[in-house]
Amino acid sequence: MLLHGPPGTGKTLIAQTVCALLNVTPKIVRGPEIFSCMLGDSEKRIRDLFDDAREDQLNFGASSKLHVIVFDEIDAICKRRGNRNEIRETVHDNVTTQFLAEIDGMIQLDNILLIGTTNNLDIIDPAILRPGRIEMLIKIEPPDANARFCIFDIHTRALLRNGALSSDVDVSNIIRYTNGLTGAHIERVVRLAVQVAMRRDVIHRGRFDISLQEAENLEVSNDDFIKALEKLNMHQDNTPLFHENQ
Repeated sequence: MLLHGPPGTGKTLIAQTVCALLNVTPKIVRGPEIFSCMLGDSEKRIRDLFDDAREDQLNFGASSKLHVIVFDEIDAICKRRGNRNEIRETVHDNVTTQFLAEIDGMIQLDNILLIGTTNNLDIIDPAILRPGRIEMLIKIEPPDANARFCIFDIHTRALLRNGALSSDVDVSNIIRYTNGLTGAHIERVVRLAVQVAMRRDVIHRGRFDISLQEAENLEVSNDDFIKALEKLNMHQDNTPLFHENQ
């Protein structure tokens, strides 16, 4: 399967969750890591990824355990092939060809699951997406309001558990101003709000050192989240989230 969509939408997290549900420890390959300056070494690294699955299938057949390979940023490995003669392009083409040979070769592997993630579906070689290869494409869209609420809840759970989330936090209003943001953005908003709260506390006390009691009394307020959103300054149309009079 191939998970594609904008950055920060949780494609890698979904791949990790699938592996956890299957109770399988995957081989995780980050696209650029596969390439080597040694001639032929990049292609060998691709072959090596499938060796365990190939050996298990030869030895155990249908009883072989499941092998999972996650190709993070698979577009770096399987770029669209061309007719240019540059050495770098030739290496990329050879790696793509080797990848195709492994997933569509003479020996069909039935004990392996491939999961790819990409932000750039258009630059992947079309041959990869033909029937019998990676044919399940799943587009991961930015989260809707309900999903953003759940993501916000996840990232503020520790604050709530430790009594550091102020009762004046208007979650519905905050979520309303996160339209178009990804899960990564929302996580960033929470981190920024904590930083804003700490800075506010330091300015209020006039000193950097803080006692244990003062630390326990520190709370992240609704205004801290508003300022965090202003700092992030990202919206679908790239305009500020707030105006000065808001």
